[in-house]
Amino acid sequence: MTAYETIIGYEVHCEMSTNTKVFCGCGTKFGQPANTQVCPVCLGMPGSLPVLNKTAFDYAMRTALALDCKVNEHTYFERKNYYYPDLPKGYQISQLRKNLGVDGYIDLNVGGQTKRIRINNIH
Repeated sequence: MTAYETIIGYEVHCEMSTNTKVFCGCGTKFGQPANTQVCPVCLGMPGSLPVLNKTAFDYAMRTALALDCKVNEHTYFERKNYYYPDLPKGYQISQLRKNLGVDGYIDLNVGGQTKRIRINNIH
């Protein structure tokens, strides 16, 4: 019989405490009236171009460094096309191929032993 090793992967999403969204200047304050924190970029209007939030980038960079990731000198964003009812613009901006940080880790103490958790990427 062949022995198998179980490997479990997690995808973790973290909410950043920024005053504006990641790719536009719209607010992020909870409880605001519907459709008051949107713009052509949020809505995916033709011709509108996203602008990266510097604070969000700084937070992501700090996270990558804190997790001992290798930080890529160059990175870029891509549109991933999805056709879901809750995503009316039909795409999501992501870093699929050239992430901000790669190959990091975090060491955790588990029952008196150090366990190293590998971090594939930060984006």
